[in-house]
Formats: sequence, structure tokens, C-alpha cells
Amino acid sequence: FVLALSRGLPWYVDAQRLGEWEKDARKPEYVSLGDATALINGVGGIGAEAARLCGAFGMRVIGLEPRIEREVWGAEIHSPNEIDRLLPEADFVISTVPHTPETEGMFNAERFKLMKSSAYFINVGRGMVCKIDDLADAIETGEIAGCGLDVYEIEPLPPEHKLWRLPNVLMTPHVAVRDAGDIPERRFQIILENARRFARGEELMNVVDKERWY
Repeated sequence: FVLALSRGLPWYVDAQRLGEWEKDARKPEYVSLGDATALINGVGGIGAEAARLCGAFGMRVIGLEPRIEREVWGAEIHSPNEIDRLLPEADFVISTVPHTPETEGMFNAERFKLMKSSAYFINVGRGMVCKIDDLADAIETGEIAGCGLDVYEIEPLPPEHKLWRLPNVLMTPHVAVRDAGDIPERRFQIILENARRFARGEELMNVVDKERWY
């Protein structure tokens, strides 16, 4: 999503479908990743990998995380309570957090107003984190430049929803890791390692805190 949106690929895809050779199809300005900032909401497993990849392109990376359980390569880590202060600094806002009472609806009209008009919102975590109608309104009115979504507040997204028809929007139907060949093996290795740790009386991996919902 970051690479495609930074280059304005949705606009060029639209031109391609119309059979138009249009070098100026992209409407928003080109985003130079080496000069851009990514604000990653949640730097657990998915967010930490997103931080690593963004950093590899020379981006400044800011992470929001209530509990740090792993090293996050090249990221400035802040409390989620600082989100409103940090949103105006971001060129890409990437949400990977789980759905909890605290995160539900956290990306709403008020938060989109805090973002740059040239910024993009990306959600690959949980759909309930973002108010989808507020997001569509923010893109339609130019409050933000566009979005990339794999998860939605309503799934499947109704065919009449205006997000389907807005420019500079990339959407996939909750398939980010679908058909990834190594997922079953990775799951098995975690189960196997936890069985070994349990037998040795050691701390387990990926323990869920039921009070936090994750």
C-alpha cells in the first residue's frame, strides 16, 4: 500500500482501464519515501515488521505501543496517548492494532482532521478501529489524500459504499496473509516451542491478556 500510494498507482490504473496514455494521471503529489514519516499504530508482530520495511526505504518511523515486547528496528516509540500530537507529522498512518474497547473507532472524523491533507491512512489490523464513513468523507473532501485498506468496519463492504468509487483508494477483501505458504508451519512452530517451554516451566510465547483483549 505504501509503495503504490506514494507513486499514485490507483490513478494510473484508472487511466489504464480507460486505455489512456496519461503521464499526468496522478493528482496528488509524489511522495519521496526518504523524506516521509510513517506513524505506525501498534508495533507488535505486524507493526514491527512494517516499521522495519518502512525504515529500509529511509522513512522516519514513529511507533505507538502501550507495551513493548520486542525490539522495533529504527522506530521512535511513543505512548498511544500521544497520537493526536503525532498525527500531523505523518505522511502515512498505518494501523495494525487489535480490536479492543480502547481502539474501537479511534480513527474517526476528528482524527482525520489532524492529518496532513497529503497523508494516507492504511489499515491492515482490525476494521472496527476505523469509522469507515468518516474515512470516506475525509478522502472525498480532501482532508486526507487517500487510503489503503485490507480490513473494514463492515465486512464485506456494501457495494453501494462510496469508498468503492473514490479515487486514490486501494482495497483488498481481508486477504493480507491468505494463501501465504508458510503460515501453517509458523503456527506449528509456535505451538511446538510453547509445548517445550511449558514442559520446562518457562514463559510462553504470544500469551493473550484477556483483560486487554489481546
